Amino acid sequence: MNRKAVGLGVLCVLGIAIAATALALFHGYFDRGRFEIKETSLSPSSSVAMVARRSDREAMSGDQYFVVVGDHVFSASELRDAYYGNRVIFRADSDCLSVAWKESHNLAVTCQDGSIIRSHIAVQQHHIEDLAVTYINIPTSIQQAK
Repeated sequence: MNRKAVGLGVLCVLGIAIAATALALFHGYFDRGRFEIKETSLSPSSSVAMVARRSDREAMSGDQYFVVVGDHVFSASELRDAYYGNRVIFRADSDCLSVAWKESHNLAVTCQDGSIIRSHIAVQQHHIEDLAVTYINIPTSIQQAK
């Protein structure tokens, strides 16, 4: 083999390793945080809304609370996948969250004490597929206000 072929082979292997590492980073595989369910609510159509918490003693950003919906109560690894995927309906740094179904396709997300401020909302979806989300005591996020 000549040097060009060896160099090209090394570059390919290095590129694949970098791509795999980046993919793992963006999907939370290296996240050592703790993922746990704080509350669940079962809809009439058997969907489960979950309020979950991501905490990390080593991170300085504090706890994150988020809402996801599934067809069963998620395990910690499923919560991690949902947190890093596109399944999060709402995410903020306040522990006041609660969920309740208004109808089988309408979920109400409530902040019990109204303590969430706009700038602390990281994700706020109003519709996902056939699910409508209503917010009570939660301001509309900056991203949604545009």
